[in-house]
Amino acid sequence: MDYWKWWLSLMLGLSLKNLPFMWHFRFFGALIMGYLTRRRTSHALEQHRVFLPAVVKSRSPVTECDFNHHKSNSTYFTDLDVSRAHLSGLLFAPIILRIKHSMRCNLIVSAIACTFHREIEPYRAYELWTRVASWDDKWIYMVTHFVDSSKGSRRCTVMQADVSINSKKMGDPAPGTEEQHKNVFASAVTRMVFKKGRLTVAPQRALEICGLLSASTVKSPTAASHTDTRTGATEPAASCREWTLDEIVSYNEANLPIVRLEKGWNAVRELFREDRLVLAEYRDFMW
Repeated sequence: MDYWKWWLSLMLGLSLKNLPFMWHFRFFGALIMGYLTRRRTSHALEQHRVFLPAVVKSRSPVTECDFNHHKSNSTYFTDLDVSRAHLSGLLFAPIILRIKHSMRCNLIVSAIACTFHREIEPYRAYELWTRVASWDDKWIYMVTHFVDSSKGSRRCTVMQADVSINSKKMGDPAPGTEEQHKNVFASAVTRMVFKKGRLTVAPQRALEICGLLSASTVKSPTAASHTDTRTGATEPAASCREWTLDEIVSYNEANLPIVRLEKGWNAVRELFREDRLVLAEYRDFMW
């Protein structure tokens, strides 16, 4: 009898990610963690942060695997929910949670499209890089890349005072763009909309309420050209130059046909760049 108790405890421990109601715990926990990170940080979440990614580290337990012995395609979408919740808590907490008397809106998923490049074996470590890529008059688009975490390099977190979670390769230079793309397991685009009841709130208005967009001059999220959506890792924050509102609009419009899938899936994959500067890093539950 003790043997079966030990075996059951082991199986439950290895499958915590897929237990009943665990999705709710992971999702709302991620949203709260994102909000608390924004609240506790000593660095103001300034307007140029909107294009920076949030990184979530995770693994795929055996209960997520299909008959091909790798992560089932359907399980990618629950990971996407958690990763978007972290980023939404960081960026959009004022409007989602109605902080400081701001307008309260729901951020609703309208569509998700995902393409799979490489398989993820059981318990293999991977990262989800989620960022706001673009928006138009109605929709805001988030792009998520599932990336091999064993090939990553050291990063700096903007919104967390402690050192980065990933510290294995402090001095390693970031890999080239082509090599970075080879480390991508899957790419996903999520189209979302801000809703106040039945009223649609324009993304630009929502970003203004959250302090992420205005007509004033802002700093660049990268040191590279704003028209190049295939740039490599960002340079340190000290070397960031100034961006005008026109440059933000230009960068946004350059990504818009990509997230609308007008340029094919390879273009979505090539949006991934291993930035040296990220908003925050998290672990998905126990992983």
